[in-house]
Amino acid sequence: MTKLYLFTSSFKSHYRLPRLILTGLILAGLLSTPAIAQTDEVVFSSSDSPPWQLYLGSNSNWMVPVQGPETTSYKSKVVTVRTIDNVTTADAIQAEWKGGLGQVYWQQSDPQDYRTLAEQGGALSMVIRVDKKPKKSVDLKMDCGYPCAGSLNMTKLFKAVPQDTWFRISLKLSCFEEAGANLGNILAPLVVATTGSFKLSISDVRLLAEPPPESLIDCG
Repeated sequence: MTKLYLFTSSFKSHYRLPRLILTGLILAGLLSTPAIAQTDEVVFSSSDSPPWQLYLGSNSNWMVPVQGPETTSYKSKVVTVRTIDNVTTADAIQAEWKGGLGQVYWQQSDPQDYRTLAEQGGALSMVIRVDKKPKKSVDLKMDCGYPCAGSLNMTKLFKAVPQDTWFRISLKLSCFEEAGANLGNILAPLVVATTGSFKLSISDVRLLAEPPPESLIDCG
């Protein structure tokens, strides 16, 4: 039985403090996803949702398509992505960083305009599991064409949450806009990047007009 944990206001209050004290996780039962509104967009749920494609990258090659049960960065072992089982067979991915700058991201060829969704209070929402806590800084980004990006440092959060526990996290699109993203020209709505060892599993990524309130995390 896969269980999904959501954050309480108690956790979010502690998360803003220098000493990260994890309390009050809510058991949400079996892993489920919110109802999809017309303006919502699924990026990944059990598999890539076309036209979105999963890539990984390192200094040797920043755009390696993830294909099959396991893909490793070009001419290096900086980052590896493999399919794993969550609710059903091969319905999630696990990204493992071993040191050196590496990233994992979903992208499509045509830029997307999320300004209207942002005005509605929309968010980037994902179901994730920290399998190995990060040794160095971890950034979540929305990419709008190099060097344009909105980057949020999630290191403290990933170090604070329970290991090996699935949970949903949602970040308002306005957070990425404030961090520098051009929401009218988004190529990659989710980029995970770090230079240190880290292991993260992901089972769902989507853009939601009405994210679950208990999943929302402050911009930081």
